[in-house]
Amino acid sequence: MPYILNTKKEIKELLREIGASCVDDLYAHLPPEVKLKKSLDLPAGLSEQQVRKKIKGLCSRNVSLEEFNSFLGAGCYDHYIPSALPFIVNQPQFVTAYTSYQAESSQGILQAIYEYQSYICLLTGMDVSNASLFDGASSFAEAVLMSLRLTRKKKVIISAAIHPEYRETLQTYLSGFDFSIEEVGFNKEGFIDREALSAALDQGGGCFAFQSPNFFGLIEDASRLASLVKEKEALTVMVTNPFSLAIFKEPSSQGVDIVCGDGQALGGNTSLGGPSFGFLAARKQYLRQMPGRIVGKTQDLEGKVAYCLTLQAREQHIRREKATSNICSNQALNAIGAAVYLSLLGKEGFRDMALYSFNLAQYLYARLGEIKEVKLPFPRRIFNEFVWEIKDAKDLINKLYKKKIIAGLYLGERYPQLENCILSCCTEKKTREDIDNFIEAIKEILHSN
Repeated sequence: MPYILNTKKEIKELLREIGASCVDDLYAHLPPEVKLKKSLDLPAGLSEQQVRKKIKGLCSRNVSLEEFNSFLGAGCYDHYIPSALPFIVNQPQFVTAYTSYQAESSQGILQAIYEYQSYICLLTGMDVSNASLFDGASSFAEAVLMSLRLTRKKKVIISAAIHPEYRETLQTYLSGFDFSIEEVGFNKEGFIDREALSAALDQGGGCFAFQSPNFFGLIEDASRLASLVKEKEALTVMVTNPFSLAIFKEPSSQGVDIVCGDGQALGGNTSLGGPSFGFLAARKQYLRQMPGRIVGKTQDLEGKVAYCLTLQAREQHIRREKATSNICSNQALNAIGAAVYLSLLGKEGFRDMALYSFNLAQYLYARLGEIKEVKLPFPRRIFNEFVWEIKDAKDLINKLYKKKIIAGLYLGERYPQLENCILSCCTEKKTREDIDNFIEAIKEILHSN
């Protein structure tokens, strides 16, 4: 049965209207080798009971992260989610609201997005935040494009210690423009090579983008970097983990111009890498070049508080050549979930969770340092994840997996110079017992060889 249930008569009328003699004419431009020569080998239809049984069988092949002692981070973090969060965001007023970026959005949706924007501004210290973007990678690419529009320059300089997938996304975004990307490497301690950065800036560039905590978990000296960039009349874009902002300095106080990142850590679970959203905040003078949309607070004709879409600088609302971005949606439900998450934790709860993560990562760092076969190539200036090195790292990861332990992310595939290095993470969900079990498992594997 075809998916679109047109009758033979309707198909004939449609073909006549567009000047085609048969349906195959619609695919005449395709090479013969990509066309099916026979019908798809699809099974017969199933009853509802049979479908349920089959789906349950497929689902049973998945393994829940809850069954593992996991130390995997690298951009997606397993934080505790309060029970009230899914209950609130799954209310029909939120979850069934049609594409919550339309101008006719209800006052409730607009207010919720406004609260989200306010939280992002509080975390980053920036003046304005947009209503969210798709994810961290797209928010990074949009932030870079925004900076290039502001400086009207054709070159962007980025740190090689930014998440590899973010850098790939940026290359995709810029591939259709007359822009160039120059990567600046990291030194032997894992931080940005400032001499190489200075030399790159001397050759021109609209912005410098870096990540802190960087992909290796290290806290960069954002103040010194922003100062160096400002001397060269460029803008600074910083990618960050929003959880780290609970205990470290606000990017705005360090001279950063635009802040972006992934919001999954703020109430999103780790299921298949999300759900997630991207956040982007900047200084007030850059407001007009922000992508997406911004909800503002005003008054109606009766003097009552009202919320509206203050800025919608996209193709559907203004001339295409004036649009800041062709991004046509935002992750409203996930962004609202982040606002609910932060409101449930409160300032002290949010800070406590960040401190738990920080302290547990420090404890894991110290315990790994006790194993003579383990090297710790980078300093201890970390937030919740760090790099460690051991011989035959991939083999160790596989053996630990069989013991229901996920050691972390193997870095050798993305960074050849970090062969046999693993990136491990701790969130507040870890315990000292979890870490001790991890260490004992490593020792057992090493001593059995």
